[in-house]
Amino acid sequence: MKIKLGSNCLNKFELTNILKEFGRERVFSKGDVIYNKGDRPSGVYYIQEGIVGLINLASNGTESLLRVFGEQFFIGYRSFIVNEEYHATSIALTDVKLTYFPFENVQTVLEKTPNMLLHLSQMLARDLRIAEERFNDLTGKRVINRIIESLVFLKKRQPEYQWTRREIGEFCGAKTETVTRVLTRLEDEGLIVKDGRDINIPDVQNILDFSEELELTN
Repeated sequence: MKIKLGSNCLNKFELTNILKEFGRERVFSKGDVIYNKGDRPSGVYYIQEGIVGLINLASNGTESLLRVFGEQFFIGYRSFIVNEEYHATSIALTDVKLTYFPFENVQTVLEKTPNMLLHLSQMLARDLRIAEERFNDLTGKRVINRIIESLVFLKKRQPEYQWTRREIGEFCGAKTETVTRVLTRLEDEGLIVKDGRDINIPDVQNILDFSEELELTN
């Protein structure tokens, strides 16, 4: 996954006063389920505060982290637009404040707020590109490179959140034990600094250069 340092995330959306009139505020505590896999959407959610994880639960009970969303992001929009059941479960990774838009269907969104529908459509297109890049990375990169780039991506996305080894591993398809070994190596190389559970990256470009050098020696 190519990471553009210093660029703003284009998926963020600033609610207008008009949009706020259509929404209903909802509050979730850390660990609460916002919607479950298999539920039928009846609107879309907008994150005012907090972090939300999109979780897939396998038949054997194993959870995997598919996506992470922060403030000013919509969630549940893909299933709403195509009128399908949710393909995954969304869980509050921190205390979360949401605005829920109980739109009846896509036509309602188009009539009431076309700018919002345009934004959601652009998000779908961008999400498809990211998914394709992540699939290519999972099939073509060494695990240490996947862990490094996932760590940078997650820390850039939500720098205040204390990502666990398990969450990093689930994000990039690596075992927790492998993530621990890689983080130890990165710490020995002086590329990260661990402060309790928190992981800090003093120089992002240095760790990306290290990852690139590993790829060249593969």
